Amino acid sequence: MKPGDLTGILMIAFLGGGIISGLGAIIRFCNIGDVLNFFDEEKHDKEKVSRIVGRDLLVNGVSVIVIAIISVFIDAKYHNAMMMLQAFILIFGLIIAFYHQMFKCGKS
Repeated sequence: MKPGDLTGILMIAFLGGGIISGLGAIIRFCNIGDVLNFFDEEKHDKEKVSRIVGRDLLVNGVSVIVIAIISVFIDAKYHNAMMMLQAFILIFGLIIAFYHQMFKCGKS
C-alpha cells in the first residue's frame, strides 16, 4: 500500500469537508432543509430538519478539516491513519445525518 501524504489529507479535507460544512451551514442558517433528498412535507418538520441535519453536516465537515490541520503537525508515519479517519468520519457523519432526518425530524 502506498503511504499517505499530506496532499491527500488536505484534498479530502478541503473538498469533502469544505463542501459538507458549506452545505450544512447553508441548510442550518438559511432554513432550507426542504432541499434535501427524502424530505417529505407530510412527514418531516422543515425547521427541525434544517436545524438538526444542518448542524450534523456542519460538525461533520468541520471535524474533517480539523483533522487535516492536526495532520500538518504530526509525523508522516501517521498520515495513512489520518486519511482513513477522515474518510470514516465523513461517511459515518453522513449516515448519522440521514438517520436524524428520517427518524428524529418528524412532525409532532
